[in-house]
Amino acid sequence: MVLSGIGYSFLPKTLFGNQLEKDYPYQTLNDAFESINFDPNKKGNTFFVITADVHYETKGTDGMIETVNEVNKMNPLPDFYCVNGDMICNASPSFGVNPSMEQRQIAISELTAFKKDADILNSKVSLVLTLGNHDTSPEEIDPEIFWQVFPNHPAYQSFNKSGVHIIKLNGHSTGYIDAKQMEWLTNDVKSISKNQSVIVLVHQPSMLHRVNERGIPKAISKAFEKHRGLIWLIGGHEHGNAQEIIQLKKTKLIEHEITCGTANMWGGPERPGYWIYCLQDGKVAGRIFKQRTKGYRTGGFPDLTKATKVPKPFDNLDNILWKVFVGNDKDYLIEADANYCLNFWAYSKELVYRMPLNETKNRSTKIVMLCKYLKMKDIHGAEQYFVSTNLKEWQEISLEKAEFESMSFEIPEKLRQTENIYFKFTPNGESMVGGFALI
Repeated sequence: MVLSGIGYSFLPKTLFGNQLEKDYPYQTLNDAFESINFDPNKKGNTFFVITADVHYETKGTDGMIETVNEVNKMNPLPDFYCVNGDMICNASPSFGVNPSMEQRQIAISELTAFKKDADILNSKVSLVLTLGNHDTSPEEIDPEIFWQVFPNHPAYQSFNKSGVHIIKLNGHSTGYIDAKQMEWLTNDVKSISKNQSVIVLVHQPSMLHRVNERGIPKAISKAFEKHRGLIWLIGGHEHGNAQEIIQLKKTKLIEHEITCGTANMWGGPERPGYWIYCLQDGKVAGRIFKQRTKGYRTGGFPDLTKATKVPKPFDNLDNILWKVFVGNDKDYLIEADANYCLNFWAYSKELVYRMPLNETKNRSTKIVMLCKYLKMKDIHGAEQYFVSTNLKEWQEISLEKAEFESMSFEIPEKLRQTENIYFKFTPNGESMVGGFALI
C-alpha cells in the first residue's frame, strides 16, 4: 500500500508478531524461548535486551528500574542491556533547541538519576547506551553533556556476538551522522565479511524519511552499499512497535521500531516494554517482546520479498530545474522563524526563501516544498503560502498538489519572468521543512 500525503507517518509502518497486540500468551521468558526453539544455555547462543525512550526527568524516574530488576532475574543473564536513546529529556528539550545553562544542569541531573538505576544492573551484563535526540544537542558533535555523567561510554562502537556484528551509532539530536563517525562506520563495515549479519543500534528509525533526519538513511545506504548480509536496524524515537523491510543496493534491511520503555510518555498501546533479541549461528534466531505488565509475545520473521526502496527527496519529480536543501541554503534563505535542525526546519512559524527563476532561464512554472505536516488537516488552510517579487507586496497562492512529502504551487504567470521570486511559508500547524525546488 502506498499513501500519498505529507504527515509524519507518510509511509505505512506495520505492526508485527504472531499475536494481536492484546495477546501475550507466555508468562515466562523460558516459555517464550521454547516457543521459538531457542536454547539460551546452548554454547554459542546469546541474547540481549533492548528498550528505548525511558525519558528520565528530575521530577521522577519512569520505572526503568522495573526493567533492570527483571533483567537481573533472567536465568541465564543476557549478554548486554541496551537503552536505545532518549534516556533523558533536557539535553535538547525539543527539535533544534540548544539547552540553556539551566537546562544543561537539569539534563545532568536527569542523567545522574538514570545512572543510579542503571548501576543496579548485574555487573555481568554489559550496559550499552545510544544517544537520542533528547540526550544530545544540535551544537554537540561529541556528547559533552552525556559524558559529564558517563565519561567512559563511547558515542559509537562495534562488537561481535554469536557471529553477528553489532554497530552502535550516535544519531545526534537531529538524525545525522557526523563526518568523523561516518569515516569510522565506513571502515568498520569494510572490516567485516560482506555476508555477515549486522545489527545497527541507532535511536532514529529514519530509513524512510525524505524531510527530516535524512543523514541516517544516507549514511546507512552508503556504508552498506557493497554489503550482502542481512541488516537489522533497531530504533526507538516513535514510541511504538513497528517495522519495515527496506531494499538496499545488494541486501535487505529490517527497520525495527521499538516501543517506549515508560508508561509515562505518549506512544503506542504496547508501552511500557522491551525486546529480547536471540542470536545463534551468526543470525537473529528470534525476537521476543515483553509488555512489562502483561506478558511475552514473539515477533515473527518478516517477509523479505516485500521491500521498499530508500526514498529520496523529490523522488516523485522528473523535471527539476533547480533545488536546494536546508543546511546548504545560505544563498537563498531570507528569513527563518523556526528551529534549525541541521538539514531541516522544525516548529516553523515563518520561512522566506529566494527562488532564482533566472537560474532556470525562467522556464520554471512551479515551486515545490519538501515538507511534513503533523496533521494532514492543516495543509489546505488559508494564509499559509505566499509569493512576492519585492518582499513587500505578497500574493497568496494555493496548494496545488501534495504527495510523497512534496508540496507544489503554481507560480502566477505574470511573475514567471522576474529574476527572483520570493516564497513565504507561514504554516497553520506543526510542520518540518527540508528543502525547495523549481520545476
